[in-house]
Amino acid sequence: MPKPLVTVICITYNHVQFIRSCLESLVSQQCDFSYEIIVHDDASIDGTQDIIKEFYHNYPDLIIPILQKENQWSKKPGLLDVFVEKSLFSGTYIALCEGDDFWVEPDKLQKQVEILENHPECNMTCSSYLLIDNNEKRDIIQKKWETENYEDKSGRVFELADLNHSFFIKTSTAMFRNFSELYIQLDKFEFCLDIHIFYLLLKSGKGYYSKDVMAGYNRHPGGTYSGSTQHEILLTQYFILKDIYEKDGDDFVRKKYLELAFLMINLKVSGLMPGRKIKQKAIRYRNPGIVKLVKTIKPVLETKTERETFYKSFVPMQAKAIRQKMKQLFQ
Repeated sequence: MPKPLVTVICITYNHVQFIRSCLESLVSQQCDFSYEIIVHDDASIDGTQDIIKEFYHNYPDLIIPILQKENQWSKKPGLLDVFVEKSLFSGTYIALCEGDDFWVEPDKLQKQVEILENHPECNMTCSSYLLIDNNEKRDIIQKKWETENYEDKSGRVFELADLNHSFFIKTSTAMFRNFSELYIQLDKFEFCLDIHIFYLLLKSGKGYYSKDVMAGYNRHPGGTYSGSTQHEILLTQYFILKDIYEKDGDDFVRKKYLELAFLMINLKVSGLMPGRKIKQKAIRYRNPGIVKLVKTIKPVLETKTERETFYKSFVPMQAKAIRQKMKQLFQ
């Protein structure tokens, strides 16, 4: 079997109602090159692993199953060890699809490989996506940009700065170049999530955004955080951005870090983020109180607007407004 040009990574946990559609969309890709699919299941207990085994039986030359017996996310939140075990990746390009999502087009891989080969200045590519929420479907297409870059009828080149107001990269739409240097840089961070990967790729190069709707994104309570609550997701993302900022000092990350910190302060002041909501041991013992949050955040403030937002975060908000803010954050 020839060396695969693309390694597809599918990370899943308790996605029994989604995983069949996901894997069907992955094995049905039509392209003029070979590819492989690494399916990493984080110890699902709902029958997800049975479906993965079924697909492995039917596609043994295409699917590489990694079936955990013990949940790894509960030990250390992140994209598991699969992104550290870079020796697993044979492809020149890496494509991602989470187990509760799916690919819309059978030529998704073909299109994205052609994009990256036609745009050597780009380290990654992503696309528009289909949002499925409470049985309602709508296409999400990014239209607002911070930078002025090359654009054609299919899409446009973008940079890290374009993510300032909207983190429009959906993991299941992404493909990126398989750089060995990327994994060396990932090792310095405490966590390893998609935001780390996209941040590093865009810090050292550009991306290409395709207007084509290439993936379907299912919004549901379980999400891709192994059944984590919204409070646990928020706290995890806070630690991730704090880690990246303290080790890299990038202003883009600083602003995202402050945004989450302000929300956490407001949640705590409003009594909407009690410690009992944090069940995961890996982050529960590190959950900062308001005093510690304030001491950590104040030195990071640089502008008058940031300081004003900081003080406003101490004004309790209604629970409904907070829930809406968190829903927007995790869209």
